[in-house]
Amino acid sequence: MPNFADVLSTDRFATYRTWANGDDALALRLYTFNVQLSAALYGPLHMLEVALRNRADAQLTTVYGPDWLNDATALPGRYQRECVIKARATLLRERKPANHGQMVAELTFGFWSSLFGHDATHLWQHLRPIFKAKGIQRGLIAGQLRDLRHLRNRVAHYEPILAQPLAQRYGNLTTLTGWLSPTAAAWIVQTSTWGTLYPAVPVLVPNAAGDLRVEPAVIPYLPT
Repeated sequence: MPNFADVLSTDRFATYRTWANGDDALALRLYTFNVQLSAALYGPLHMLEVALRNRADAQLTTVYGPDWLNDATALPGRYQRECVIKARATLLRERKPANHGQMVAELTFGFWSSLFGHDATHLWQHLRPIFKAKGIQRGLIAGQLRDLRHLRNRVAHYEPILAQPLAQRYGNLTTLTGWLSPTAAAWIVQTSTWGTLYPAVPVLVPNAAGDLRVEPAVIPYLPT
């Protein structure tokens, strides 16, 4: 009968075993806690991504017109153009209409985040107004979106997130969402389970660079 580590794979479970100093029971509890925190992040990350893409699309449609995704003036960068080509090909392969609305939904968080990167600085003058906050700079938005995209990808691919600075990431996530849409931020407050799962008691777990991060120590009990 395969044990839990066999089901997960030895490589995947190894991170949790390392954090637990070889204690398999604690490693299992850490794994479960990681899954629960990832589940709690799904809704807020979803809302941030949807709010970002819809606000950015509406603004750039106003500036460049409804065909801005195909406008080389709006998107001169190679990465953005490749994202658009890939999204259109995916829709056509799945026999879906590659209209503007479908394209906006199909384009990745990486694409929307890239609109605030170094190769899209010309867009900042147009996108700055979608954030209802004073004194913010493009670099701040780009950096926070980069970090949140990394967290989102780890959640989406079932990777360990406990070594991430999760309190900071969650704070940035809710703040960014609030700047984009107070209504979206209110939805997160009303529906998020993060506060019930993420306690203030710290535990040290090493991140990939070997540094120590302060993370929650209270781990849900699992029957043996």
